[in-house]
Amino acid sequence: MKTIQLFGLLIFAGYTAYAQDQWKNIYTQNAWKERDQWQRADDIITQLNLKDGDKVADIGCHEGYMTMKLTKAVGMSGKVYAVDVQQNRLDKLNGILKDRGITNVTAVKGDYDNPHLPSNSLNGAIIIDTYHEMADHDDMLKHIKAALKTGGKLVICEPIAEDRRNWSRAEQERQHELGMNYAMEDLQKAGFKIVFKQDPYIDREKIKGDKMWLIVAEK
Repeated sequence: MKTIQLFGLLIFAGYTAYAQDQWKNIYTQNAWKERDQWQRADDIITQLNLKDGDKVADIGCHEGYMTMKLTKAVGMSGKVYAVDVQQNRLDKLNGILKDRGITNVTAVKGDYDNPHLPSNSLNGAIIIDTYHEMADHDDMLKHIKAALKTGGKLVICEPIAEDRRNWSRAEQERQHELGMNYAMEDLQKAGFKIVFKQDPYIDREKIKGDKMWLIVAEK
């Protein structure tokens, strides 16, 4: 009996380690090409109306999937602030930037309530599949709004599974997702103007079992 229990524990431990590795790989370079198939990255960036010379922030940049695409949107005369709370992700990003010879990105170590961005300087900002992790969302939105120029846009894109849409915010966030209604309330409370919203915006049920909504808010 003890042998069977031990065997079961080993299987569970192996599965847990595998699941953790799979979660980590979501944001690695190896997964970027696959992500291109469903993320609609170019469509998301188009919502910001960026041009050469603009400044934009990728908040929750991870290893830089969206950061790399934003560098092309603002050109070499522009700047991308790549923000993350985990230094190891920023270290990986800096390595990728060096390997690719990209010089218009500044990696920023943010806090959970503050992205530490320069005031009144950004033309746009994005938060992709990360807003649900921000427990101090009111403070975060306050700081993002202060960093945007008048007319600057913030894009938030988040996943939510159909069967969890009516769950409480806390329950959704424990599943690493969030309904659009909660983000709408946060943005309006922070004084943003909602200029576009779509739910669903990305259907990834066959890949990840959920759909992603998108909001464009303006300062």
